[in-house]
Amino acid sequence: MRTLRSVERRYALIVFLFWFSTALPMALFILLAQARGMSLAQLGLLTAAYMATVFLLEVPTGGLADAWGRRRIALLAEAVTLAGWSLFLYSFSFPTFLVAFLLNGAGRALASGALDAWFVDSLLAVDRKVDLHPHLSRIGAVTLLALGLGTVCGGAIARVCSFLPPDGTDILTPLASPGLVAIPIRLILMIAILSLVREPGRELRPVASWRRGFAEVPSLLKDAVRLTTNNRVLVRLLAIAGASGLVLSSLELLWQPHFGDLLGNSELQPILLGAILAGSFLMGMIGNLIAPWLSKRIGGRPGRVCAIFHGLRGALLVGLAVQGDAAPAALLFWLVYLGQGAVNSTHATLLNEEIPSHRRSSMLSIESLVHYVGGFIGSAGLGFVAQRTSIGTAWCLAGGVLLVSWILYLRIDAVREERRHEQRTVGRAAHSPSNAG
Repeated sequence: MRTLRSVERRYALIVFLFWFSTALPMALFILLAQARGMSLAQLGLLTAAYMATVFLLEVPTGGLADAWGRRRIALLAEAVTLAGWSLFLYSFSFPTFLVAFLLNGAGRALASGALDAWFVDSLLAVDRKVDLHPHLSRIGAVTLLALGLGTVCGGAIARVCSFLPPDGTDILTPLASPGLVAIPIRLILMIAILSLVREPGRELRPVASWRRGFAEVPSLLKDAVRLTTNNRVLVRLLAIAGASGLVLSSLELLWQPHFGDLLGNSELQPILLGAILAGSFLMGMIGNLIAPWLSKRIGGRPGRVCAIFHGLRGALLVGLAVQGDAAPAALLFWLVYLGQGAVNSTHATLLNEEIPSHRRSSMLSIESLVHYVGGFIGSAGLGFVAQRTSIGTAWCLAGGVLLVSWILYLRIDAVREERRHEQRTVGRAAHSPSNAG
């Protein structure tokens, strides 16, 4: 018999394996491609191809997961990702790198939203009145833990394997070693998905139903768009997702050059940069874990929790932009990520409470797409601003985006309460003696 705890444990294991194996080669794969002859211009084209693939497939694959089954799509995503990364390890030319990037983009699009939707629906199947917030917060903490450990272990594996042939001269080299270690972990992940994920309503469908699944995608997407436009809370959450994606991409793009300048050309610079990154993961975990507690303390108002931390992130980011000393800047950087962790799990709770089960994967994919579009704008736009002016100016603009979009969170609790009041009023009217007669 399934319990809330057993569902969370299953998903926590899957999430840890997914993000740990993803993070192992994350910090080194660009360096590996450069060592194999790829120029910065070619890497830009490869990254653009990856992003375009995700953009084109993100929403249709979410609809396919709703129509055909989340477990099947998750397994297909892992198989495609495994093929893409395996090809990457054997790539020494632009065409093979391009195919590898395209496969990884397709795998990323397929994976988006599928098992997240399964997790939420499985919790609701055990208890229709379950508070999703604590469960999503702990899963968010597991994600950050896996990313932190994977990044650290990837660097350590490359260092341990320094006896291998120099990078660019062979397939198995120090920079390639973390990716090679990630492959068996991805295989273990596929086994875990196969054995731990159960979908009684969808597992009975024959594999041949994939054609019907594709045919259902357009109607699923139309329903998802209609659901969004008719729901004031969903519209606000999607707008905020775009703003958050813009800000996050600017942080990920610019933090290393910013702190590199603050730290100077010290021998300790790589260690200090690693400590700053590890600290951001830790603070994000703390943010995820304190958000449910704070929500209960202020009367179960998740919109207010999001507003508090979203606005705080904006103010802290502006402070980080004007800070010229490394130690205070690192503290502000960590606090920005603490706020992000608190917002992420609370935002996810609000989003899932607004989505019907049969459209959950589609809607989560749409939210991911909006976040991704915001990230693309942030990378291109704020990267251009940083190049022409300064990183501080770019981060001031990003902080301003957070402070402006903060307003959208303020009315969410009120809108939800108005809707509950209307539903109670309609319910009382339906059961009044006059109507009953």
